[in-house]
Amino acid sequence: MNLTAEDLRRAMQRGEFSFHYQPKVSFLTGRVEGAEALIRWRLPDGSLVPPNDFIPLAESEGMVADLTRHMFPRLLEDLSRVHAERGEDRLAFNISANELDDPGLIHLVQDAIANQRIRGPHLEIEITEGVAVSREEIIVRRLTELLEAGVSLAMDDYGTGFSSLETLSRLPFSALKLDQSFVIRMLNSTKTATMVRTSIAMAQLLGIRSVMEGVETEQAYRMLLHYGCSEAQGYWISPPLALAEYLDFRGRDQAWPCSPIGMLRMAQLTHAWQYKLLVDMLFAYLEDPDTPGSIPRHLHMSHQECALGDWYHGLGQALSGDPDFDSLDRPHRRMHDLCGEMLDATRRQAPRQVIRDLINDLAEQSNALSGSLQRLETRLLFEELQQLA
Repeated sequence: MNLTAEDLRRAMQRGEFSFHYQPKVSFLTGRVEGAEALIRWRLPDGSLVPPNDFIPLAESEGMVADLTRHMFPRLLEDLSRVHAERGEDRLAFNISANELDDPGLIHLVQDAIANQRIRGPHLEIEITEGVAVSREEIIVRRLTELLEAGVSLAMDDYGTGFSSLETLSRLPFSALKLDQSFVIRMLNSTKTATMVRTSIAMAQLLGIRSVMEGVETEQAYRMLLHYGCSEAQGYWISPPLALAEYLDFRGRDQAWPCSPIGMLRMAQLTHAWQYKLLVDMLFAYLEDPDTPGSIPRHLHMSHQECALGDWYHGLGQALSGDPDFDSLDRPHRRMHDLCGEMLDATRRQAPRQVIRDLINDLAEQSNALSGSLQRLETRLLFEELQQLA
C-alpha cells in the first residue's frame, strides 16, 4: 500500500484512528489487570491498515508526535469508559523517546491528571529501551516529570538494545517489558530461558514489575508461571481488541492459570541476594572504613518493605494457616532486626567478635527461613500437579 503523509493527515481529520486493547494477565491472580493500547487505522471500507505500513511512515515524516497528541484525548475517553464498567484497569500507552523532546505530551498528561480526567496509576507509558539512550539527559528529565505526575513507566522491548542494563539503572522505570523474541527462543533454548529468568529476577530485585509480551502458547505461559514474571500478554490470552470487544472480554471475567510459586521463588531469591549484598558491603567497610558509601544503610528496611515481606504480608496471606508459611515470620523479622544491630555495631566500632556473632546468628535465621520456603514451595508444586491430573 503506497501511503503518504497526506493520507495520514486526512485519516486524523476523518477520525479513522482508534485504539485496540491487548489484555494483560497477572500470573499471581490469573485475572486481567489492564491492557496495552495499540493504535489502529480503519479505512472507510472497514479494512485495517497494518501498523507496519503506517507507523514507519509516521516516523519518517516526523508525524508520530502529531498522531500521539491526536490520539491522547481518545485514550482518556476510552479509559473513562473502561473504569466506569471495569474498575481499576491500568492502560499502557506507547510513545517513542523522540516524542519526549516535545514538552507538549508531558503537559497533556499533567493537565489530564490535574483536571482529574485520569489518575496517574491508571496510565502506564511504555518507552522503547533502544531509543532512550542517545539523549539521556532530556529523556531523564521528561520521564521524571511523568513519574512525578503519578504515571508508571515501562521499558519496552527490553533486551533488544545495546545498553539495557545501564539504561535500566539510570532511568526511573517502574516496569520491565521483555521483548517477545525471548518467548519464542526460550522454549527451545536453555540459555535463553536462563536469560529470561535472570531478567525477571533482576526486575524483582529492583522493585519493579516484569511483563512478558508475545505469549502465543500455553507452554510458554506455563513456563513463565513459575519464573516469577508479574504479567503476560499475547495471542494465547487474547489478540488486541476494539474497545467494545475489550469490555465484553473483561465482562466474562475469565481466569487463567495462576500460581504463587513464581513470586515465592523471586521473593526468596531477592531476599537471599540482599542478605549476601549486605554481608559483602559490611566486610568492605570493615576492611576500609574510609570507603565512601560502604556502610549498607539502604539495605536495612523493615520486614514489610523487602520483596519477601511485601509478598508475605500481602497476597501471600492467602496461605495463612499453613505451618510452613506461618513459620516464615519469626526468622524473617529476626533477620531484619539483626541487620539493624549489625549496622549499629559497625557504626560504633564494636569489637569484631560482636559483629561475627551477629553474622552467625543472621546465617542461622536465613537457613531457617530457607527451609520453610523450600518445604512450602514443594507442597505447592505437588498441589498443582494434583490439580492438573
